Amino acid sequence: MDIKEKKVSAESATNGYKKGDVKEVEIPVPWGHIRGNWWGPADKQPIVAIHGWQDNSGTFDALAQLLPNVAILSIDLPGHGLSSHLPVGQFNYIFWDGVLALRRIVRYYKWNKWYLYVCKWWGPSELQPILALHGRQDNAGSFDALMPLLSDDVSVLCLDMPGHGLSSHYPKSQFYYVYWDGVIFLRRIIKHFKWNKVRLLGHSLGGAISFLYAASYPNEVDALISLDIVSPSTMDIKKTAPLTGDYIDRFLKYELLTLDSVPCYDYDEMLEIVEQAYGGSITKKGAEILMKRGMQQAYKKDKYYFSRDPRLKVSLLGMLSLDLVLEYASQIKCAYLNIRAVPGMKFEQPENYQKVLDVIKLGARKFEYHEVKGTHHVHLNEPEIIAPIITNFLQNL
Repeated sequence: MDIKEKKVSAESATNGYKKGDVKEVEIPVPWGHIRGNWWGPADKQPIVAIHGWQDNSGTFDALAQLLPNVAILSIDLPGHGLSSHLPVGQFNYIFWDGVLALRRIVRYYKWNKWYLYVCKWWGPSELQPILALHGRQDNAGSFDALMPLLSDDVSVLCLDMPGHGLSSHYPKSQFYYVYWDGVIFLRRIIKHFKWNKVRLLGHSLGGAISFLYAASYPNEVDALISLDIVSPSTMDIKKTAPLTGDYIDRFLKYELLTLDSVPCYDYDEMLEIVEQAYGGSITKKGAEILMKRGMQQAYKKDKYYFSRDPRLKVSLLGMLSLDLVLEYASQIKCAYLNIRAVPGMKFEQPENYQKVLDVIKLGARKFEYHEVKGTHHVHLNEPEIIAPIITNFLQNL
């Protein structure tokens, strides 16, 4: 790859980030070269930006400088901008030639797959946000009802975890070890934005992942808010061992599903299935909120399928023992808030909840525990109950 430096107001800071000089990239092709501008970090796989007909990569110049810490490769399509024209006599089939050009670029850089993590940013974008992680088989919409009730000066980034909501699924061969994968995923996000210290908000699985992250990076977490969960759930080993073979076989079965074989339903059926699956934990309104990100249009007219990866149904391998959970709990130093719903979630070993809290309380610089009446999804069904507790906790950090 030939790279030429082009000086473009590099010293100006936008959104609190300093942009490096844009690099002009030249990619060889059989008829000459494709040119483009690489904005942002050179060590990250970029978003590939493609301009309009008879435009060029410069169409993204103004926008690229406003996107903090995002790698973007804006290209000149063949015959546009500084890219080589197609050979004399060759017609420009712009749609198909564009696909071929894009494929050449992908193969040139040896990018195997593009993964997309999707999120919702609530509140002021100039403030570093609290990172919010949802529960297993939920999505970022889980926090939609709660976010508007928090203070105007609170910024929250609600993430769709891999395989959930609108985020990419894992490759076919990859199993979801949700706890450990979640910590790695969270670390990627934090590294991407170059945040040195973070605040975490987690519900259910998201709370368990936040617990592990706060224990793994105790000096890099300022506060942790956990909703109706304290740590990864511990299971009776006599029940875990017999499930292993069945989970693996079901994983291999789900792996073979294709879009034309995935079950699909009409909208009302989808909501009914979701309500029943959650066993009364969410209301119909809550189901509607979750399905804004939780379903996709099927090939059949007026039919939908679940956007989450079905392999998440068997993602409970790689569980932790109680002694390991307690050791992680002893590492937590940050300010800690736990809101437990009553009756909330039914745990296989409910006595462990208090055991873990007792250990966290010993090391946390600030500790709060509250019980509220509601289901496991109280933050979605009745957010007005927990919003004041969270607000008060944040204001007194």
